[in-house]
Amino acid sequence: MLDKCRSIFHEEFKSYTALRKVELSADAYRHCKHTVRTFDDYLCRINLKGKEIDERIVDEWIKEISEGISLNTASQYVHYIRHLLQYLRNIGYKCFVPKNMAVKDMYVPYIYSDDEIDRIIQVADSFKAPHAVKNIYIESEMPMLVCLLLCCGLRLGEALNLKVGDIDFDRNVLVLRVTKKYKQRLVPFVESLSDIIYRYCAAMGISGDSEAYLFPTINPDVHLQTNSARNYFKEILKSAGIQNNKERRYQRGACLHCFRHTFAVKSFDKNNRNNGKAFESVPFLSTYLGHDSLYETEKYLKYSSNHFSDTLSKFEAFAEDLFPEVNFDE
Repeated sequence: MLDKCRSIFHEEFKSYTALRKVELSADAYRHCKHTVRTFDDYLCRINLKGKEIDERIVDEWIKEISEGISLNTASQYVHYIRHLLQYLRNIGYKCFVPKNMAVKDMYVPYIYSDDEIDRIIQVADSFKAPHAVKNIYIESEMPMLVCLLLCCGLRLGEALNLKVGDIDFDRNVLVLRVTKKYKQRLVPFVESLSDIIYRYCAAMGISGDSEAYLFPTINPDVHLQTNSARNYFKEILKSAGIQNNKERRYQRGACLHCFRHTFAVKSFDKNNRNNGKAFESVPFLSTYLGHDSLYETEKYLKYSSNHFSDTLSKFEAFAEDLFPEVNFDE
């Protein structure tokens, strides 16, 4: 794609992207490359003749690309163009370098503490439906669902769509066929979880049926619905003494999806404590979670509690050169 750069800076742009390809992850490089191509097209359209980029040119480009997209997405474009323009300045060209766009992050996930997780597991293991239910399997399903979400960081819908045939017990891998944005992926899991899933399937009488849902209802062709799972989990939270109230605007209260956030944070924290390198672990974590880019993973590694404060500071240091500056103040 970059071979098609046509502006007066096309050779410099190709040299720049070649350098960034070595430095960035595949997803980050893809975003960088797209931004450079977009800027190159713009310089062609305005028929830039001299090798100088002033403030007016940059401001007009930012205004143009910001139309019809979110502030956060626009800030990503600005982030990459800042690096490009700084590169041009460093090799001797006169270029205006814009400031990062101040983005107010509106999403605050809930991260479960170790004590809260222990209480949830204890309550789930002895879960009793609070009233008569149509799904006679729910008291067996909720402990397994909680365990699967906590151990694998799945989206709720991904877990509920699993079939017995999607579980590879030989390799300890889940095959996710119904996912967000329809991207299938493989999710490895630990040996101890394999044993739990195997015994669960045997107890549910679905071991030999590859087409059986892992979380069925009384109708075998229909799996447990997301709203039902969420409502029963609220009962588990209540019995575990965990409030799912939102302390401030845009904060997500305790819920099933927050197991996914907790999984991401604890995985990054574990790698940090084992002296792992962020630039090595974060791309793997992003792939494991099924994210399109590191920007999505960055959202999962932000949280409002005081847990893992040292880990958060190390992730922010890693992300400083990847993500736009973020203003957390309301």
